[in-house]
Amino acid sequence: MRFLLNLQSIDRRIVYILLVIAVWIPLRWNVIGIDPKVSKEVKSAYDTIENVEDGKIAIISVLWGAGTLAENRPQTEAIARHLFQKGVPFAILPWDLQGTTLAEQAVERIAEEMGKKEGVDWISLGYRPAYIDQIIMSMAVDFQGTFSTDRNGIPLSKIPMTKNIKSVKDIGVVMETTPSNTIPAWIQFLGQKYDVPILYGPTAVMVPEGYNYLDTGQIKGMLPGMMGAAQYEVLLEHRGFGRRAADALSAAHLLIILLIIVGNIGFFMARTRRADM
Repeated sequence: MRFLLNLQSIDRRIVYILLVIAVWIPLRWNVIGIDPKVSKEVKSAYDTIENVEDGKIAIISVLWGAGTLAENRPQTEAIARHLFQKGVPFAILPWDLQGTTLAEQAVERIAEEMGKKEGVDWISLGYRPAYIDQIIMSMAVDFQGTFSTDRNGIPLSKIPMTKNIKSVKDIGVVMETTPSNTIPAWIQFLGQKYDVPILYGPTAVMVPEGYNYLDTGQIKGMLPGMMGAAQYEVLLEHRGFGRRAADALSAAHLLIILLIIVGNIGFFMARTRRADM
């Protein structure tokens, strides 16, 4: 009785500590395993990668930095892992100075884990401080003329993965990972004009806008925020940061619900006690 009554005045620092523990344990030890249900838009993105034609490459457009790393990096990693598994070579096209390094480091780690080689299975085209519209329109007609070299300064014509990549007809899919509203450029200049499948990896606050493009068929699939990455990892049967973060969110929500329930029990018991006095 006394314990429940004391919950009415529990030190908020204790609540914060419990919340930190609830979040940290699933992220550190991967012990919960509450997988999210895979949505239609995530399954559609997965199927689009599965159906990329042989001989074509994929583009992972990276327009994010440290501010949205928790959402956009798991999306990038999930798509990169699937492309590696499927044997589809891909090029990272980074538009953000921070995101260039962050995305490259993430893919390097996955490539090392899966035994993939830069120049054969993947490349990075390096940071591109230019107008997205212009780059997209140019690469559609002259891929090698637009980029010339990879991040290491090697001409694309001498890289095994890209030596035969000439134009949009050699691109099988584009994945746009971004917290900004840049997806219309890919839709307008590549998706609608050349019928290239476009996938979208927005942050959670941008997801509602994505459904407009999804419902009209302008994009073929979407990974909604960090939970989209977690769902994609379920399809890949891989427990990466996305699924661990989903577990951490579930644990935090369960803790909050528990504290609300226990706190209300204490409140009603305290009120009952005062009524009896």
